[in-house]
Order: sequence, then structure tokens, then C-alpha cells
Amino acid sequence: MFEFLSNAVSPFADKLRTNYVPSDEEIAHLRDFLVGPTEQLAKIQAQIDEMELVVGQLKAKRESLQIDIDAHKALISPMRHIPDDVLRAIFFACLPTAHNALIDIAEAPLLLGRICRRWRVVAYSTPMLWTSIHIAPLRSCGERGMADFLPQLQPVIEQWLERGAPCPLTVSLVEKDSFLWSDPEFYPISLLRNFFHRLYHLSLCGNIRLLLPLLRLGPESLPMLKSIDIYNSTNKRYPFGIEHPEALNLVQIPSLTGISLQVMVDPVSLPLNWSQLTHLDLRCFPPSKNSGLDGAGALELLRRCPNLVRCLLRLYRDLDDASLASNTSLITLPHLGTLILIGDFHLPQWIPHLVVPRLRCLQIGNLKHKDLEWFGASVPHCVTAAIDTTPFTESGLLNLLQAFPQISHLRLLPHRFHPAVLPNDALLLRLSSHDLCPNLTHLYIKTKCVSLSDALALAFIRARMASPTPLQLFEAEVPRPMEIDVKAALEPFISAGLEVSFTYSPPSVRQHDEERHFNARVGVNWFTA
Repeated sequence: MFEFLSNAVSPFADKLRTNYVPSDEEIAHLRDFLVGPTEQLAKIQAQIDEMELVVGQLKAKRESLQIDIDAHKALISPMRHIPDDVLRAIFFACLPTAHNALIDIAEAPLLLGRICRRWRVVAYSTPMLWTSIHIAPLRSCGERGMADFLPQLQPVIEQWLERGAPCPLTVSLVEKDSFLWSDPEFYPISLLRNFFHRLYHLSLCGNIRLLLPLLRLGPESLPMLKSIDIYNSTNKRYPFGIEHPEALNLVQIPSLTGISLQVMVDPVSLPLNWSQLTHLDLRCFPPSKNSGLDGAGALELLRRCPNLVRCLLRLYRDLDDASLASNTSLITLPHLGTLILIGDFHLPQWIPHLVVPRLRCLQIGNLKHKDLEWFGASVPHCVTAAIDTTPFTESGLLNLLQAFPQISHLRLLPHRFHPAVLPNDALLLRLSSHDLCPNLTHLYIKTKCVSLSDALALAFIRARMASPTPLQLFEAEVPRPMEIDVKAALEPFISAGLEVSFTYSPPSVRQHDEERHFNARVGVNWFTA
């Protein structure tokens, strides 16, 4: 039975929450009956309002007190008492490492000046925080037409570079090709003109015509410049150094020890100070259809650079045996630690010509970033190698591995389909011998054919585990179902620390297409073979 708070029993209790329609007499009775409960409700609401007022006042007192407590606690905060030199070390750790610092208030170093007055003073008075900067295109074309951010950002960039004085500067600058109308004497010269003498590393990307004011500079303007990166995104229209020969001024500065070029040019013809280069990265586009860096040209470049520490070359053609026969002298690179050769080519002819006692990282072929987990890793006293097996014959790959017996971390994987794609059982059987790659401890194999069997993989691992330098890791990806449970057979070794991973998968549709297209090129009927 329904009851009001007054404990009065409603005479209409059985009519409540129904569709009953009261008469006029019952309506009058209802109104008289509700007078008491309505007054009681008003009293309760008044009490609630009074309590809410008290609660509101208490909350306000609590907030005020909390603010005072937090302000006092801030005085004893450990961060407040960190010495400036430790604070600077923390600031350095906040800087990006994969790229130059961005002009972004949400990232260091600009963010560091927005926390508090002390942080701002320390950040602005620490030149090393402001020694790198990435200057993105300051003009863009959107739905509302051309937008020019230079007037707003130029003071910010100038203040940034001034805070870094007198430290050397690392600057990367990008200019879009769509703004050929801009005055080349105004941008980017206007941003860097007062800081040329401090430029240490300079990276330029964009149309050569827009970058000419910087490319024309000589050693008198850039006395500290040590390395230069140039990427010409419009190489087909404005070949580097051909239409504008003065663009070569920058790469001839005597102080340069590092050069990276992705432009349209014959790299062999570049007037560089080759003998003093320690870092060389040439991914130059061929100026004509039948040109481009070949194996003989690459050997010539290596011969010119005896002090190289790191070298990356993009090859477009195989080594010319005739050119090789004309010069059989050894190429000794006593300091070379990293060698990267990109492209589809055959390498065995190079082996007798290279002497690289300090090589630690070797990469050959067209490999993706995900395939280079070990490449460039900091593994003391180890040599890592990632090899695209597509252009190699079995004997050629064996010759390559024999030429680098110090390899400890090896990745073998094809870039594309080939009927004789490596690695296969024969190669794995040869690798089972400790005479080949005696220091091998880590092996990753990926193949696009089914000629790599579980039985040979198992035999290889057992043979290597019995060698003086036992295997530590073996990974394989094969396009077929499992034949043998290799991991179960190797349980004693796995318990002792050996890492083993096998990935089985059926050939993809794309792989079938690649195989069909290859067979079509060589005259094989895919459907009847």
C-alpha cells in the first residue's frame, strides 16, 4: 500500500498508476488531501537547500585550503631543488634524436620555456638546446589560397638560432616546388644569412632553383660546415649541377667530411674532396636512360675515399667485367664500419677488390626497413649483415660469405620472386660447416620457395650447436606447411638458451602472380608447366 511521508493513508491508493479518470467530486477530495503532503515537501526542499548551501561553502573552503597547501608543498618539491646542471641534462634528454628539433610549442625545446619562469630562464640560457632546427615550408597553398607564415615565424627562428650562439648549428630546410615565384634572394637566405658562420650540418630539400642562394656559397661564408645533405625533389626538370653549375659550390667546400646527395647527376663526375670524406651517401638519379652508377663506378668512388667510416651507394647497373679487368688493384678502407649497397646487381666480382678490416654492418640489395632489425644495431664486437639474395647465384652468395668470415648476425631474404631464389637446402647445408661464417651466432632466413626443408634446418642447427661458436638464434619464414616439429626436436638446446622460431604460411596470391609473370618472361607456360 502506498503511503505519504505524513503516514496518511491515501484513499486513492488502489487507483494510483492506473488509467482511472476521477470524477469532479474526487478531484476536489484529491486537492484537499494533497495540501498536507505538499507543505511537507516544501519543508524538506528548504532543508535540502540549506544543506546544499552549507556544503557549497565547505567545498569553497576546501578548495581555498587545498590551493594554499599545494602552494606550500611546491616549495618543498624535489624538482624545485634540482641543480641547474641536472635540469639541463633532463632538458637534453627531451630533445628529439631521430630528426632535428621542430618549431612546435608542444615539443622540446620550445615546450621547456612554457612550464615556469625558472625553466624558461634555464632553457633560454642553454645554447646546446638550440643547436638544431627543422624549418618546414613556410608557404602553403590551401582552400583559401596562398598562405605565408614567414612573417610570423621568422622572428621565432632568428631568436632560436641566436639562443644557440656560439655553438655550431644543425639545420634542415625544406622548400616546396610550388613557390617558384618567391624571390630566391629572400628565402631561405633571409633566415640564415646572419648564421652562416655557425652552420655545421646543413640539410636541404626542394627545387634547386630555390636553393641556389645557399648552394652558391663558398668556404668563406661557411667556415664550420662539416656535412651537407641535398635532396632535389624535382630532379627531372632541374638536374643538379647541369642547368646551374654554381650549385656545385657548396659540395666543394674543403671542410666537408660528410656528403649525402639524392639528385640527378653522375656521381663519378662530382668535383668533391673525396679523400677527406668519412661519410658518403649517394643515391643519385641517372641523368639519362643508359647511365647511372654501376659497379665499376662504385669501386672507383670507394678507391677515392680511403677515410670512409660509413658509405651508402645506390647502383643501377652490374659491374662491368671489362672495366674491372683494367684495374685489379686492391681497395683498402681501414676505417669503414658500415657499407650499404642498394640496387639489383651481382656482387661477386667485387670481393677480391675490397679490404675492410673494421666492417661492422653490411647491407646489400633492395631491402625494406622492417627487414633490417639487426642492421645498424649496436652489438659490440659483432658484424651484422642483411643480404637481398635475389640477384645472387648460390656460388656467388657463398663467395660473398667467405669474403666476410667475421659475420655474426646474418639475415638472408629475397626482395622478389626468382625460380632459383635463395636460401635453399644446398646453401643451408654449406652453412652447416663451421668453415663458412665461423662466428655466426644469429641467423634469420626468409625464402619465397619451398626448397628449404625442416629436416635440413634441423641438421643445420644441430651442426652449429656443436661448433666452437654455437648458434644463439635461428628464425625462418617458409611458404609451406610444417614438415617436422623442429622446436620439439631442439628442446634440449632451447632449454639451454637457444632461440628458435619457424613461421609457416602458404604462398600468397601475389607470389603466384610474380612466379607466373617471371615464367612468362622466360617463355614458360605457367598453366602447363
